[in-house]
Amino acid sequence: MLLTRELPLPADPVALARRLEAAGRQHMALLHSAGRASGSEPRVSYVAADPDRCSHALDPAGDDDWPPAPPASVPGGTPRWIGVVPYESRRELERESWCAPERRGPPRCARPEWWRYAAVVRIEHDTGRVSLVGTDRAALSRLEEGLGASPAQPGAVRLDVADDEAPDEHLRRVERALELIARGDLYQVNLARRLRLHLVQGGPLDLYARLATAAPSRFGAVLRLGAGVDVLSCSPELLLRALARGNEEGEGPARAAWPPFGRIHTEPIKGTRPRGRDAAEDARLRDELDADPKERAELSMIVDVERNDLGRVAAVGSVRVASPPHVVTHPGVHHRQAHLVAHSRLDASRREVIEAMVPSGSVTGAPKVRAMEVIRELEAHRRGLYTGGLGYVAHDGSLVLAMAIRTLVLCDRQGEYWTGGGIVADSDPRRELEETRWKAAQLAAVVG
Repeated sequence: MLLTRELPLPADPVALARRLEAAGRQHMALLHSAGRASGSEPRVSYVAADPDRCSHALDPAGDDDWPPAPPASVPGGTPRWIGVVPYESRRELERESWCAPERRGPPRCARPEWWRYAAVVRIEHDTGRVSLVGTDRAALSRLEEGLGASPAQPGAVRLDVADDEAPDEHLRRVERALELIARGDLYQVNLARRLRLHLVQGGPLDLYARLATAAPSRFGAVLRLGAGVDVLSCSPELLLRALARGNEEGEGPARAAWPPFGRIHTEPIKGTRPRGRDAAEDARLRDELDADPKERAELSMIVDVERNDLGRVAAVGSVRVASPPHVVTHPGVHHRQAHLVAHSRLDASRREVIEAMVPSGSVTGAPKVRAMEVIRELEAHRRGLYTGGLGYVAHDGSLVLAMAIRTLVLCDRQGEYWTGGGIVADSDPRRELEETRWKAAQLAAVVG
């Protein structure tokens, strides 16, 4: 049974996270719905600290000794586990016989890392309601006590950003990909380049607050992981929402054991334009993106890849495009996006669903496995968390993962930020390089 307790606190997730940090709480986690969710979804954020267990499994539910909560008792699918599933954790898909030996250095994040929270703060932005939700009265009281701390005032931020390699290296990378596409090796590959970061002044929450102001997103996050690693994300993309079977319309109550997944959602993004300087230019760029044959082909191919991935675990005939490709406008850029949905087979395990969808075709390419091998060949560094997922497993067993893009990974104030795009047969290398700069616009806003 879940316990709830309302709190007379302002509905400001970042300020609540500052209170927990001021109280010295460990492994603070902030899941911040800073931008309007799609459709009629309510805006809900979560803050937590002091986890009681860590898991490095792809699905942490297998490491949980607490029975799942009945769906009706879980407000909005409140998180129980919060963490990351790095791109690196799925590299076993690559065929070693097709690849040169791995000579790149180790990444900052290489394996899944989940932390279990016996209590979280739930913030409903539309109503202003703030409440504690959890499984243990002592954990709720300890979290409430931490929220009574006087938060540190927001500090000044100075972030140094530098190219990790000469920009021309990315041009050569794209040119090599175009050769492989022309040769018939693959149809599309997502290629990225890495920026080096140094947080000279301010803390991670100060930096995130600046980033979220510049680019508020549905899937904002600050995660204080182990080994001094901080993850700051303003991701706009849903990688995977997998509802627990029994938490869907027309289905019975959840089972005693952690339930398998039922309905599965993913929302791939492909194609980018910057925002205009005025309304007329903004509308022109939006229309240009929607009409561009290269951008349309890019997302169309990824929709096919995602349909195939869903089809590996979906009930026959259940995979469908719920929302066809269309332009979605964010504070810094325009994107083209689609929404796919399926229903998991009765015999498909939770792990099989995650393995089918991570990493996503939208950030690898088509065919997916060959694209991952080309990424390994052409990118100068291992991706780590980038293009994996970050999110939560709810008390009822549902899973939500945002795509780990527009994401900073810091350790001892040094870090990285990746930015990339999909390469198809008619890609222009210089235009692809320019797109990586558009996607780093939120860093430019912080750097000034």
